[in-house]
Amino acid sequence: MKITVWTKIGCGWCDEVTELLRARNVPFEERVVTGNREYFQEMVKKSGQTLAPVVDIDGHLLIDTDADAVEAYLDR
Repeated sequence: MKITVWTKIGCGWCDEVTELLRARNVPFEERVVTGNREYFQEMVKKSGQTLAPVVDIDGHLLIDTDADAVEAYLDR
């Protein structure tokens, strides 16, 4: 399973998503978009919007999501 998470500094929802993945020992790549134009543009191109977090799980996007939605997707 390949997971990429685009986050913003100071975003509570972003922190909850990354904490969930760490608690479940699920490997993921975090891309902090705050101050990183390349990651920000990548997130916007993939998701079509500027809100974070955006989670890509094996090509399935969860856009402007939260830990509950990520957990539900992982448990399906």
